Amino acid sequence: MWHQKTGAERDFFNRVVDEYNASNADHYVDPLYKENEEGRNLFIIASVGGQGPDLIFGPADNVSIFALTESIQPVTNVLEPGYLETFSERGTVTWRDETWLVADQIGNHLTFVYNKALLPEPPTTVSEMISVLDSITADLDGDGRTDQYGLTWNYSEPFFFVPFLTAYGGGLMDEDGKPTLNTEATISAIRLILEMRDTYKVIPASTDYDTAETLFKEGRSAAIINGPWAWAGYSQVGIDYGLARIPMIEETGRWAAPYISAKGYSVNVNLDQSKVPYARRVLEYLTGPDMQRRMANELATIPVIESVIADSVLMSSELLQASLRQVEVGIPMPTAPQLRQIWDGMRGPYQLIMNGAVSPEEGAQMMQEEVEKRIADTFL
Repeated sequence: MWHQKTGAERDFFNRVVDEYNASNADHYVDPLYKENEEGRNLFIIASVGGQGPDLIFGPADNVSIFALTESIQPVTNVLEPGYLETFSERGTVTWRDETWLVADQIGNHLTFVYNKALLPEPPTTVSEMISVLDSITADLDGDGRTDQYGLTWNYSEPFFFVPFLTAYGGGLMDEDGKPTLNTEATISAIRLILEMRDTYKVIPASTDYDTAETLFKEGRSAAIINGPWAWAGYSQVGIDYGLARIPMIEETGRWAAPYISAKGYSVNVNLDQSKVPYARRVLEYLTGPDMQRRMANELATIPVIESVIADSVLMSSELLQASLRQVEVGIPMPTAPQLRQIWDGMRGPYQLIMNGAVSPEEGAQMMQEEVEKRIADTFL
């Protein structure tokens, strides 16, 4: 099985897989981590060649590409009839009238995470956020370099840019799957991030995912924008953290809205029939109510089985409630296969903007043109 779980979620996953293997002598689950982009591409290559892992775990936006390339089969080919009836509508991913993914959680969403020791109350608007973060950002040892930031996150990656794009009323694509990147909303959102970096200097001058994680975990940033896969790891290093909505843009009256999606398991089209009973047992173990209850309790993930959702004690958790408030203003991630070309086509021009090589206006046009070319080249 390939998966893209990281941090505390990966630790949890490895532990429950070990528990499963210890209690099942007739078969064995062998988990292997693959970064999402790498895992998706290698899985397609392997599956088309008649190989690859029996199961793959990932986000909903992989599904249409997997199905289009005939790399996966409907999960209903493996699961018992009626099993999915216990799931909420958001607990499975359907494309072209077939169900391709069974989820262990809904969300995959970015949230404003704050260190209560440095930031007791989270800001609600961007202007308030900048003001508060400015008071926290500091050169603590007088060497002329910033030692503590108000905020950090992987802002150079398009996925982490989306909440600010949507806050200005923009999006990545329209209902027909056509890219919508060369817009004033895109330009305004980019300008905001550049202002936070270059004018107000409340975020690092450059960063990536691991650097942002390190700054927050070491107490050198009061806040980070990150998703549920990372949250439990902050407790593990002793940070008393809270979750809040990513702040609102006052001029539009819109909350920063991250994409939300199911994350779960799909079945390789090449799964040998002799393995189907084992794959069924593994899927029911990893997505069943007991597992989703454990995940919600330990990782603050949002369950997708109705009986678990109805557990008022479990769902009253402060972190789960805060996570749900972010989901309330989130936007469902498109499952159209064009989304993959959009992510890949955005990345180069967007990072050129962040590096100062092109202006926001030039970059928005470049993103639009590159994505349109990629979609045309793949006949989507």
